[in-house]
Amino acid sequence: MYNTSFTKISTSQIVNDLKDKGYFVFEQALNKSYVEEMLQEVDFNQILVNTNDVGVVTAQSYKFLTHCLANSKKAYEIITSQKILDICKNYFTDNYKLTNHRIFQVSRNSHMPWHTDNNLQIGNQLSDKHDMPGLLFLFYLSDVTKNAFQYVKNSHKWSQKYNGEIYLSDSFIEKNYQQEILAFPMQKGTIIICDIHGVHRAEPFQDKNYTRTSLLFQVDQVGSQYIGHGEKNIVNTEYLDNLSPEVMDYLGFGFKRNYPAFPNSSVSTMPPKDILSLQQNLFMQTIKALNKSMVKSILPAEAVINAKRLLWYLKSKYSKITN
Repeated sequence: MYNTSFTKISTSQIVNDLKDKGYFVFEQALNKSYVEEMLQEVDFNQILVNTNDVGVVTAQSYKFLTHCLANSKKAYEIITSQKILDICKNYFTDNYKLTNHRIFQVSRNSHMPWHTDNNLQIGNQLSDKHDMPGLLFLFYLSDVTKNAFQYVKNSHKWSQKYNGEIYLSDSFIEKNYQQEILAFPMQKGTIIICDIHGVHRAEPFQDKNYTRTSLLFQVDQVGSQYIGHGEKNIVNTEYLDNLSPEVMDYLGFGFKRNYPAFPNSSVSTMPPKDILSLQQNLFMQTIKALNKSMVKSILPAEAVINAKRLLWYLKSKYSKITN
Protein backbone atom coordinates (compact mmCIF):
# COMPACT_ATOMS: atom_id res chain seq x y z
CA MET A 1 0.00 0.00 0.00
CA TYR A 2 2.39 2.70 1.25
CA ASN A 3 5.91 3.25 -0.03
CA THR A 4 8.58 2.45 2.56
CA SER A 5 9.83 6.05 2.57
CA PHE A 6 6.41 7.25 3.73
CA THR A 7 6.01 4.60 6.44
CA LYS A 8 9.37 5.70 7.88
CA ILE A 9 8.08 9.23 8.49
CA SER A 10 7.24 9.41 12.18
CA THR A 11 3.70 10.16 13.24
CA SER A 12 4.96 12.87 15.57
CA GLN A 13 6.63 14.69 12.67
CA ILE A 14 3.39 14.61 10.64
CA VAL A 15 1.32 15.84 13.60
CA ASN A 16 3.84 18.59 14.40
CA ASP A 17 3.66 19.84 10.80
CA LEU A 18 -0.14 19.82 10.91
CA LYS A 19 -0.29 21.80 14.14
CA ASP A 20 2.44 24.23 13.14
CA LYS A 21 1.99 24.74 9.38
CA GLY A 22 -1.57 23.45 9.00
CA TYR A 23 -0.62 20.90 6.34
CA PHE A 24 1.59 17.92 5.54
CA VAL A 25 2.53 16.70 2.06
CA PHE A 26 4.39 13.59 0.90
CA GLU A 27 4.78 12.81 -2.79
CA GLN A 28 4.04 9.23 -3.92
CA ALA A 29 3.09 7.95 -0.47
CA LEU A 30 1.07 5.19 -2.18
CA ASN A 31 2.56 2.55 -4.45
CA LYS A 32 1.58 3.18 -8.08
CA SER A 33 0.45 -0.43 -8.46
CA TYR A 34 -1.86 0.00 -5.47
CA VAL A 35 -3.37 3.13 -7.03
CA GLU A 36 -3.98 1.29 -10.30
CA GLU A 37 -5.69 -1.59 -8.49
CA MET A 38 -7.95 0.88 -6.69
CA LEU A 39 -8.93 2.60 -9.94
CA GLN A 40 -9.93 -0.78 -11.38
CA GLU A 41 -12.53 -1.02 -8.61
CA VAL A 42 -14.28 2.15 -9.82
CA ASP A 43 -16.14 2.41 -13.14
CA PHE A 44 -16.57 6.13 -13.80
CA ASN A 45 -18.39 5.36 -17.05
CA GLN A 46 -21.22 3.46 -15.33
CA ILE A 47 -23.60 6.07 -13.93
CA LEU A 48 -26.34 4.90 -11.57
CA VAL A 49 -29.86 5.10 -13.01
CA ASN A 50 -32.49 2.96 -11.23
CA THR A 51 -29.68 0.61 -10.23
CA ASN A 52 -30.05 -1.19 -6.92
CA ASP A 53 -26.42 -0.74 -5.84
CA VAL A 54 -23.87 1.86 -4.81
CA GLY A 55 -21.92 3.49 -7.60
CA VAL A 56 -20.95 6.63 -9.47
CA VAL A 57 -23.06 9.79 -9.81
CA THR A 58 -22.40 12.95 -11.82
CA ALA A 59 -22.46 16.61 -10.77
CA GLN A 60 -21.48 18.94 -13.62
CA SER A 61 -17.81 18.25 -14.46
CA TYR A 62 -17.34 15.91 -11.47
CA LYS A 63 -18.02 12.21 -11.05
CA PHE A 64 -18.31 10.87 -7.50
CA LEU A 65 -18.14 7.45 -5.90
CA THR A 66 -19.37 8.70 -2.54
CA HIS A 67 -19.81 5.33 -0.85
CA CYS A 68 -16.34 4.00 -1.62
CA LEU A 69 -16.25 2.09 1.70
CA ALA A 70 -18.92 -0.11 0.15
CA ASN A 71 -17.42 -0.40 -3.31
CA SER A 72 -13.62 -0.26 -3.06
CA LYS A 73 -11.58 -2.56 -0.82
CA LYS A 74 -8.45 -0.55 -1.57
CA ALA A 75 -10.10 2.70 -0.47
CA TYR A 76 -11.34 1.01 2.71
CA GLU A 77 -7.81 -0.23 3.46
CA ILE A 78 -6.37 3.27 3.12
CA ILE A 79 -9.09 5.05 5.10
CA THR A 80 -8.82 2.55 7.99
CA SER A 81 -5.06 1.95 7.73
CA GLN A 82 -3.05 2.02 10.93
CA LYS A 83 -0.97 4.93 9.60
CA ILE A 84 -4.08 7.09 9.24
CA LEU A 85 -5.46 5.97 12.60
CA ASP A 86 -2.14 6.74 14.32
CA ILE A 87 -2.10 10.26 12.85
CA CYS A 88 -5.63 10.87 14.09
CA LYS A 89 -4.95 9.34 17.51
CA ASN A 90 -1.95 11.63 18.03
CA TYR A 91 -3.56 14.75 16.58
CA PHE A 92 -6.94 14.74 18.32
CA THR A 93 -7.48 15.06 22.06
CA ASP A 94 -11.01 13.60 22.11
CA ASN A 95 -13.17 11.16 20.12
CA TYR A 96 -12.84 11.52 16.37
CA LYS A 97 -15.03 10.20 13.55
CA LEU A 98 -14.79 9.70 9.81
CA THR A 99 -17.35 12.30 8.69
CA ASN A 100 -17.22 11.97 4.89
CA HIS A 101 -15.31 10.16 2.15
CA ARG A 102 -15.34 9.89 -1.64
CA ILE A 103 -13.37 9.01 -4.74
CA PHE A 104 -13.98 11.67 -7.36
CA GLN A 105 -12.90 12.58 -10.86
CA VAL A 106 -12.97 16.06 -12.38
CA SER A 107 -12.56 16.70 -16.10
CA ARG A 108 -12.79 19.51 -18.67
CA ASN A 109 -13.00 22.43 -16.22
CA SER A 110 -13.38 23.42 -12.60
CA HIS A 111 -13.42 26.61 -10.55
CA MET A 112 -13.59 25.76 -6.87
CA PRO A 113 -13.88 28.75 -4.50
CA TRP A 114 -11.54 29.33 -1.57
CA HIS A 115 -13.09 27.77 1.52
CA THR A 116 -12.64 25.95 4.81
CA ASP A 117 -14.23 22.59 5.66
CA ASN A 118 -15.39 23.24 9.24
CA ASN A 119 -18.99 23.17 8.06
CA LEU A 120 -22.27 22.41 9.79
CA GLN A 121 -25.29 21.44 7.72
CA ILE A 122 -29.06 21.35 7.83
CA GLY A 123 -30.10 18.95 5.09
CA ASN A 124 -28.12 19.78 1.95
CA GLN A 125 -27.47 23.37 3.03
CA LEU A 126 -24.45 24.69 4.91
CA SER A 127 -25.78 26.36 8.06
CA ASP A 128 -22.75 27.49 10.05
CA LYS A 129 -19.06 26.99 10.82
CA HIS A 130 -17.86 24.94 13.82
CA ASP A 131 -14.73 25.06 15.97
CA MET A 132 -14.09 21.30 16.17
CA PRO A 133 -10.57 20.20 15.22
CA GLY A 134 -10.54 18.26 11.96
CA LEU A 135 -8.28 16.88 9.25
CA LEU A 136 -8.76 16.59 5.51
CA PHE A 137 -6.94 13.70 3.81
CA LEU A 138 -6.39 13.88 0.05
CA PHE A 139 -4.67 11.26 -2.11
CA TYR A 140 -3.88 11.95 -5.77
CA LEU A 141 -4.92 8.94 -7.86
CA SER A 142 -3.55 10.49 -11.05
CA ASP A 143 -0.57 12.68 -11.90
CA VAL A 144 -1.65 16.24 -11.12
CA THR A 145 -0.26 18.93 -13.39
CA LYS A 146 -3.40 21.10 -13.34
CA ASN A 147 -6.17 21.59 -10.78
CA ALA A 148 -3.60 21.04 -8.02
CA PHE A 149 -4.49 21.41 -4.35
CA GLN A 150 -3.78 24.95 -3.09
CA TYR A 151 -3.47 26.06 0.52
CA VAL A 152 -3.09 29.53 2.05
CA LYS A 153 -0.12 29.35 4.38
CA ASN A 154 -0.97 29.74 8.10
CA SER A 155 -4.65 30.30 7.30
CA HIS A 156 -5.69 27.74 9.93
CA LYS A 157 -4.60 30.35 12.49
CA TRP A 158 -6.81 33.22 11.24
CA SER A 159 -9.66 31.78 9.17
CA GLN A 160 -12.11 31.92 12.10
CA LYS A 161 -12.31 35.69 11.51
CA TYR A 162 -14.29 34.87 8.38
CA ASN A 163 -16.62 32.19 9.74
CA GLY A 164 -19.51 34.37 8.60
CA GLU A 165 -18.50 33.76 4.98
CA ILE A 166 -19.38 30.56 3.11
CA TYR A 167 -16.49 31.23 0.67
CA LEU A 168 -13.66 33.73 0.30
CA SER A 169 -13.47 35.41 -3.09
CA ASP A 170 -10.56 35.00 -5.49
CA SER A 171 -9.99 38.76 -5.47
CA PHE A 172 -9.82 38.89 -1.65
CA ILE A 173 -7.24 36.10 -1.44
CA GLU A 174 -5.18 37.52 -4.31
CA LYS A 175 -5.19 40.99 -2.79
CA ASN A 176 -4.35 39.99 0.77
CA TYR A 177 -2.60 36.60 0.60
CA GLN A 178 -1.15 36.21 -2.88
CA GLN A 179 2.35 35.50 -1.54
CA GLU A 180 1.01 32.90 0.91
CA ILE A 181 -0.64 30.62 -1.66
CA LEU A 182 1.00 27.19 -1.84
CA ALA A 183 0.29 24.84 -4.75
CA PHE A 184 1.02 21.11 -4.94
CA PRO A 185 1.21 19.72 -8.49
CA MET A 186 2.57 16.23 -7.85
CA GLN A 187 2.55 12.62 -9.01
CA LYS A 188 -0.11 9.99 -8.37
CA GLY A 189 0.02 8.45 -4.92
CA THR A 190 0.75 11.78 -3.20
CA ILE A 191 -0.87 12.37 0.19
CA ILE A 192 -1.90 15.84 1.35
CA ILE A 193 -3.27 16.34 4.87
CA CYS A 194 -4.51 19.70 6.09
CA ASP A 195 -6.32 21.33 8.97
CA ILE A 196 -9.98 21.76 7.94
CA HIS A 197 -9.83 25.34 9.27
CA GLY A 198 -7.16 26.18 6.67
CA VAL A 199 -8.29 28.07 3.54
CA HIS A 200 -7.85 25.90 0.46
CA ARG A 201 -9.16 24.96 -2.98
CA ALA A 202 -8.20 23.10 -6.15
CA GLU A 203 -6.60 25.46 -8.68
CA PRO A 204 -9.10 26.41 -11.45
CA PHE A 205 -8.49 24.93 -14.90
CA GLN A 206 -10.03 24.57 -18.35
CA ASP A 207 -8.77 21.72 -20.52
CA LYS A 208 -11.14 19.29 -22.23
CA ASN A 209 -8.34 16.69 -22.41
CA TYR A 210 -7.37 16.77 -18.73
CA THR A 211 -8.75 14.61 -15.90
CA ARG A 212 -7.81 14.47 -12.22
CA THR A 213 -8.83 11.61 -9.93
CA SER A 214 -8.54 11.72 -6.13
CA LEU A 215 -9.53 10.01 -2.89
CA LEU A 216 -10.69 12.44 -0.22
CA PHE A 217 -11.94 11.93 3.32
CA GLN A 218 -12.41 14.02 6.44
CA VAL A 219 -12.02 13.18 10.12
CA ASP A 220 -13.44 15.49 12.81
CA GLN A 221 -13.18 15.55 16.59
CA VAL A 222 -16.93 15.35 17.11
CA GLY A 223 -17.95 16.83 20.45
CA SER A 224 -21.13 15.99 22.35
CA GLN A 225 -22.76 19.21 21.12
CA TYR A 226 -22.46 18.04 17.51
CA ILE A 227 -24.20 14.65 17.62
CA GLY A 228 -25.33 13.85 14.08
CA HIS A 229 -22.42 15.66 12.43
CA GLY A 230 -21.28 13.82 9.30
CA GLU A 231 -22.49 11.73 6.38
CA LYS A 232 -23.50 8.08 6.79
CA ASN A 233 -20.81 5.46 6.20
CA ILE A 234 -22.06 2.51 4.16
CA VAL A 235 -19.51 -0.28 4.58
CA ASN A 236 -19.20 -3.59 2.74
CA THR A 237 -18.90 -6.17 5.54
CA GLU A 238 -16.61 -8.23 3.30
CA TYR A 239 -13.92 -5.58 3.91
CA LEU A 240 -14.04 -5.73 7.72
CA ASP A 241 -11.00 -7.95 8.21
CA ASN A 242 -9.38 -5.37 10.52
CA LEU A 243 -12.43 -4.65 12.67
CA SER A 244 -11.51 -3.56 16.19
CA PRO A 245 -13.05 -1.23 18.81
CA GLU A 246 -10.78 1.54 17.47
CA VAL A 247 -11.95 1.08 13.86
CA MET A 248 -15.61 0.73 14.91
CA ASP A 249 -15.49 4.00 16.85
CA TYR A 250 -13.66 5.75 14.00
CA LEU A 251 -16.22 4.60 11.41
CA GLY A 252 -19.04 5.67 13.70
CA PHE A 253 -20.73 2.36 14.53
CA GLY A 254 -23.88 3.35 16.43
CA PHE A 255 -23.19 7.08 15.92
CA LYS A 256 -26.02 9.23 14.56
CA ARG A 257 -25.51 10.87 11.12
CA ASN A 258 -27.70 13.75 9.96
CA TYR A 259 -26.08 14.84 6.69
CA PRO A 260 -27.13 13.46 3.29
CA ALA A 261 -24.54 11.98 0.96
CA PHE A 262 -22.57 14.48 -1.10
CA PRO A 263 -23.22 15.53 -3.80
CA ASN A 264 -26.96 16.07 -4.01
CA SER A 265 -27.27 14.53 -7.46
CA SER A 266 -30.04 13.92 -10.00
CA VAL A 267 -30.46 13.96 -13.78
CA SER A 268 -30.40 17.77 -13.54
CA THR A 269 -26.79 17.72 -12.26
CA MET A 270 -25.57 15.79 -15.31
CA PRO A 271 -23.91 17.68 -18.21
CA PRO A 272 -25.91 17.76 -21.49
CA LYS A 273 -23.69 15.27 -23.32
CA ASP A 274 -24.16 12.71 -20.54
CA ILE A 275 -27.92 13.24 -20.58
CA LEU A 276 -27.95 12.61 -24.36
CA SER A 277 -25.89 9.45 -23.89
CA LEU A 278 -28.27 8.35 -21.17
CA GLN A 279 -31.25 8.94 -23.45
CA GLN A 280 -29.69 6.74 -26.15
CA ASN A 281 -29.16 3.92 -23.67
CA LEU A 282 -32.64 4.35 -22.25
CA PHE A 283 -34.20 4.11 -25.72
CA MET A 284 -32.87 0.58 -26.26
CA GLN A 285 -33.75 -0.40 -22.69
CA THR A 286 -37.27 0.99 -23.24
CA ILE A 287 -37.77 -1.17 -26.35
CA LYS A 288 -36.70 -4.27 -24.39
CA ALA A 289 -38.93 -3.36 -21.47
CA LEU A 290 -41.94 -2.80 -23.76
CA ASN A 291 -41.40 -6.18 -25.44
CA LYS A 292 -41.25 -7.93 -22.04
CA SER A 293 -44.32 -6.07 -20.85
CA MET A 294 -46.25 -7.01 -23.99
CA VAL A 295 -45.38 -10.70 -23.66
CA LYS A 296 -46.42 -10.70 -20.00
CA SER A 297 -49.72 -8.98 -20.81
CA ILE A 298 -50.59 -11.56 -23.50
CA LEU A 299 -49.43 -14.76 -21.80
CA PRO A 300 -50.79 -16.02 -18.47
CA ALA A 301 -48.34 -15.73 -15.56
CA GLU A 302 -48.16 -19.54 -15.31
CA ALA A 303 -47.09 -19.80 -18.96
CA VAL A 304 -44.24 -17.33 -18.35
CA ILE A 305 -43.12 -19.33 -15.29
CA ASN A 306 -43.21 -22.60 -17.23
CA ALA A 307 -41.18 -21.02 -20.04
CA LYS A 308 -38.52 -19.97 -17.50
CA ARG A 309 -38.49 -23.49 -16.06
CA LEU A 310 -37.99 -24.96 -19.54
CA LEU A 311 -35.15 -22.56 -20.34
CA TRP A 312 -33.47 -23.40 -17.00
CA TYR A 313 -33.80 -27.14 -17.70
CA LEU A 314 -32.33 -26.84 -21.21
CA LYS A 315 -29.48 -24.66 -19.96
CA SER A 316 -28.69 -27.11 -17.15
CA LYS A 317 -28.76 -30.10 -19.52
CA TYR A 318 -26.51 -28.33 -22.06
CA SER A 319 -24.04 -27.44 -19.32
CA LYS A 320 -23.78 -31.11 -18.24
CA ILE A 321 -23.20 -32.26 -21.84
CA THR A 322 -20.44 -29.70 -22.52
CA ASN A 323 -18.69 -30.47 -19.23
